[in-house]
Amino acid sequence: MEEVKQVTTEGEELSKAVWHYIGVGVLWLSLILTGLALERLGLTSGYFTGVLPGEVGSLRAKNAEYETNLRKVMDENQRLSGLIGRERQTAEALDICQGEKKKLEDELKQTKAGG
Repeated sequence: MEEVKQVTTEGEELSKAVWHYIGVGVLWLSLILTGLALERLGLTSGYFTGVLPGEVGSLRAKNAEYETNLRKVMDENQRLSGLIGRERQTAEALDICQGEKKKLEDELKQTKAGG
């Protein structure tokens, strides 16, 4: 009888140990998943993000980089559109000058022919 009790107590101890490790594993897993969810939702503080850099921190850095690149592209686009506008104005002024030159040449030919 004593041997049977001893076997059952060893089985119970083993069962308790196994359930202990399973419980600890589940607690750690839930803690990790909760941390990932908080990080993903952006509910962590800047300090916590600095300690454990995650997806939100890297996304913020990429967002800042993309904003500066967008600003550069917008400035370049505005500069180029200004140059295109000036180029169009210069071409129109050149056409006007060429028209006036042709008129003056025609007048000069008429004065030479008439004079």
